Amino acid sequence: MMQALALAMIQGADPSQTARDISQQIRDQIQAAREEARAAQRAQNATTAPPVGTPVISTIPFDPNRNQIPRQAVDLSLAFFFTVAVILLGLPITRAFARKMDRAAAPQRIPPEISNQLNQLTQAVDAIALEVERISEGQRFTTRLLSEQQATAQHTMLSAGEGSQRSG
Repeated sequence: MMQALALAMIQGADPSQTARDISQQIRDQIQAAREEARAAQRAQNATTAPPVGTPVISTIPFDPNRNQIPRQAVDLSLAFFFTVAVILLGLPITRAFARKMDRAAAPQRIPPEISNQLNQLTQAVDAIALEVERISEGQRFTTRLLSEQQATAQHTMLSAGEGSQRSG
């Protein structure tokens, strides 16, 4: 390329024509370099291409001269420490709240005077139940006696009726 430029100057060609030729040569060289780079990239990808179905893992560019933590890492660490703080503070509060609810749900103590009255009422109901059972037993006995007397009276009437028919 330099030789063509030197040759063009020596020959005394038109300077605008020479500049066009030089810029065209530069474009051709840039295009050739790009094609070579693409071919090299394709060759590298072909040798290191993962098998079909393998997930492609993208890498995050790392600049060791940069002293800055990625924003995602900062967000993740803040979320972690916030979660730990909520657990450490929330666990005792939750426990205290649960204990308070357990104490509120405990059965209320009955005052002793009401307890005594309940005991007396229970004894009175038991005595009434016993008396009702005695009355019903007496009623059964009376019913049985009446039915036996009635059966005896019918038997007597039947026998008396048979005796009068025989005599007549």
